Amino acid sequence: MTLLIDADYLLHSSCAACETDVRWSQDIHTLHLDEGEVKELICLSLDRYREMTGHSGVIMCFSDYPTFRHEEHQDYKANRINKRKPLGYKDLRNWLSSAYISSTMPGLEADDVMGLLATGTQVDEPVMVSPDKDMRTVPGLLLAKEELEVVTLLEANRTWMKQTLTGDSGDNYPGVKGVGPVAAEKILGDAVTLRQMWPKVVAAYQKSGLTFKDAILNARLARILRHGDYDYEAGRVRLWDPASEPSLYDHE
Repeated sequence: MTLLIDADYLLHSSCAACETDVRWSQDIHTLHLDEGEVKELICLSLDRYREMTGHSGVIMCFSDYPTFRHEEHQDYKANRINKRKPLGYKDLRNWLSSAYISSTMPGLEADDVMGLLATGTQVDEPVMVSPDKDMRTVPGLLLAKEELEVVTLLEANRTWMKQTLTGDSGDNYPGVKGVGPVAAEKILGDAVTLRQMWPKVVAAYQKSGLTFKDAILNARLARILRHGDYDYEAGRVRLWDPASEPSLYDHE
């Protein structure tokens, strides 16, 4: 039984929480970080995850950079370029990756590493641990808040298609202009399977003056990788293509 930890999020949030503003005088402030406090906070978080799930094994999933999404869309996450990492991030990443079993794959984000491990056969009884809404596009067990969720394949595909329509301002890809979550639900309507939803997504793009190519790009950016989407030997992503991967529909 293994917890697949979004180590990017765990580390970033723990470091940020432990930063302290030290005021030396009326006009002089500095930021201070005690790495021991960060390590203690991370260990407490892991203990809580283990208690909530009953799982003991841990794999820390980290992002590589740049990712395949940067190659597909040059503005991907460009809005984050000037945002600093919290104090101690680099050193504590080295500590975290050596203190626990960790996994990083060429060209992938931590989300993709979790998605591949959660839907593959390498890990015994995997549970994804992440508050990121994107992980609901992956079928499997997810600990996002305070309870364990089961994300079905149908639910994962619908969330993925909604994300394809809405885009993601945090990750800096557009989707269809003016389409938010409510409008996306309306567009998908009573469609249940990916076979039923995808034509509706394409039609929404074309209605707004965009193209099939735009729809495919956004679907690829929104898709967190699953088993079969990555060539481990070549270290290369197999980009999603509805025309060449009919097996995506066969399991619905």
